[in-house]
Amino acid sequence: MKQVHAGIIGLGRAGQMHLKNLLTIPEIKIEQVAEVFIDNISEQLNDLGVTNQTKDYHELLSNPNIDTVFIFTSTNTHEEIVTAAAQAGKNIFCEKPLSMNTEEEASLNVLRAVKKAGVKLQIGFNRRMDPQFRNIFENVRAGKIGAPQVVKITSRDPDLLPHDLIKRIGGLLFDFTMHDFDMARYMMNSNITEVYAKGGTLIDPTLKEINDIDTLVLVLQFENGAYGLIDNSRRAVYGYDQRVEVFGSAGMLKAENVSDSTVELYNDQRTELRKPLPMFQERYRPAYIAEMKKFAQSLLNGEPLVAQGEDVIMAQRAAVAAQKSIETGLPQKVDTTLSL
Repeated sequence: MKQVHAGIIGLGRAGQMHLKNLLTIPEIKIEQVAEVFIDNISEQLNDLGVTNQTKDYHELLSNPNIDTVFIFTSTNTHEEIVTAAAQAGKNIFCEKPLSMNTEEEASLNVLRAVKKAGVKLQIGFNRRMDPQFRNIFENVRAGKIGAPQVVKITSRDPDLLPHDLIKRIGGLLFDFTMHDFDMARYMMNSNITEVYAKGGTLIDPTLKEINDIDTLVLVLQFENGAYGLIDNSRRAVYGYDQRVEVFGSAGMLKAENVSDSTVELYNDQRTELRKPLPMFQERYRPAYIAEMKKFAQSLLNGEPLVAQGEDVIMAQRAAVAAQKSIETGLPQKVDTTLSL
């Protein structure tokens, strides 16, 4: 079997989850891992059979046995590491976004480095490969609901994140909602041209100290004339709330929450059903595995990438527009042209 020879950079909470998922994919062979705090998890990695470990990602990038790197570090390091990986001639999988800098030029410079190096870059918009959302996507493309007119997305976390973590990965708009901007654009097969946003701190007022919000609603307009509605919250007391609906001229498609059981109880006293799964690790595990497997197939067989640099730029532009809309109280236009 042909294999991708991979290195992993970043083994924090998300990175360790991704490592375990990658170990289930036969097309990917993990040659080496890099983590600043490798001493804290070295024994666990040995138990998984991952023995080639380093603290310095530059050492990993200089490893001639590695042709591809998976980057799972905090967002504030993506710009530096993706650029270095491209310059080292490695194909790259990286979580979104490419930079913490809201000035787009920083992310464009990363993409220019990737283009100059002639390597492939896939962005970790895992929800594109979620089985439920993918089913909606394929049915919309097949014309099952006619012309899509409105997409509605609900994304709500089960609880607040620590402030120090938010500072490393980005606030609600640039971390959490980034997935929803991409999903809306993906479902409608059209770029976002305008964003109107309202956001505030209805749950944790101390988020104002780090210029973040916990509650957000958005109205989107697309190039094809369709509309989108997104609502976000940092705390849903009943679990990880993830729903998508696409309404069209000939019908509707929707995906409800996923739980650990489909059994529902109905009697003369009450109705019972299971809460949604508690966290993203459980909810999106099949999607994480599918996107990485698809990336490997893209490298090995020349298949199209699931999500590319253009996709993350368009999502970042929507996030910047949403931030400006919150600040001004007015809708904001989004540029749909892109040139490297």
